[in-house]
Parts: sequence; structure tokens; C-alpha cells
Amino acid sequence: MSYFEAPTQEPSEPGRFFQVDGLPVITMLEGLTLRPAVGTNVMVSFVRYEPNVEAPLHAHVEEQIFIALEGEFEMELGGEVRTLRAGEGALIPSWVTHRVKAGPQGGSQIDIFNPPRQGLLDRLED
Repeated sequence: MSYFEAPTQEPSEPGRFFQVDGLPVITMLEGLTLRPAVGTNVMVSFVRYEPNVEAPLHAHVEEQIFIALEGEFEMELGGEVRTLRAGEGALIPSWVTHRVKAGPQGGSQIDIFNPPRQGLLDRLED
């Protein structure tokens, strides 16, 4: 099997292009906004933190990948605390507790969820 193999069945749906600025904005709490793009089995969320804003300690069933794009973030992951900067990230398995606090300049990051994060899907329906 090759990484670049030809299709062996019909697509389940057509591909879609998007502009990040055109995605819906969800305000999770004051100073924390998300712009999710949702597929059938995956979600990517473009996240903006104002200075010193914190996403509190939480956990969820969906697997998550966190990637810092700009700024500095203090992340607690399963009890370990690290500072993440642009180009650094974390893999967050199901039910691992985590929290994120932006530094004094704020920052932006990307979250990837599989399956799509139900809490965000619920907010999109509101």
C-alpha cells in the first residue's frame, strides 16, 4: 500500500475549501474565541486567547492535538506543567485532564479533535 494510493471506492462526501475568517466564531468565555471547521470524523478549531485568559482544567472523550501558533501558553497536561511556544504542541488522549493559560501577550493556537468535539458541536447549534 502506498501513501499516495488511488481511490478504491466512492467518496462519502465532496471535499470543501474554507477561509478561517469565514468560519463561525464561538466565544467560550470572555477572551477565548474559537473558529471550528467540522468534518465527519475530524474537527480543527482556530483558537484565539486574549492576554492571561485561562481555559480551566477539564477532560473529554475526544482525542485532541494542541499546536501553538503565536504567543506563549502555560499548559497543564495530566498533572505536568510546561510552557509552549509557537511550533510546539501536545497530544491529549481521551480523558486526560488539561488546562491552558495564555501568556501576557495572548496567543493563537490550533486544536484538532477526533471525533469532532461534541461540546463545540453543541455550541454551533445554539
